[in-house]
Amino acid sequence: MTDSPIETDSPIETDSPIETDLSHSDASPDQAVALRAAVERLTREFGGVAADEIAGMVHAAYAHMADHANIDNFLPLLAERYTRELLQAADEDRRHEDRKAPADL
Repeated sequence: MTDSPIETDSPIETDSPIETDLSHSDASPDQAVALRAAVERLTREFGGVAADEIAGMVHAAYAHMADHANIDNFLPLLAERYTRELLQAADEDRRHEDRKAPADL
């Protein structure tokens, strides 16, 4: 109901190097290489987890962060770190459950 000259549904045109379009979850070629390298590192680090599962986690983390980021230079690294933390937490939970399990089963 206001007479605002700014339309919120369309991107604002500026000379800023920061993208105003936040729907960029598709990785650039460089980022795709970085994501594949992250999956390979995590697969070696967490050998008991399938590479496809790790790849899905990394790409989901990347997509989530990319949809909310203004600058995407470090998104592959952040996605790798987030996925590593999730895998470490899951591994710790599994170990904790193994210790709680009765020995006579």
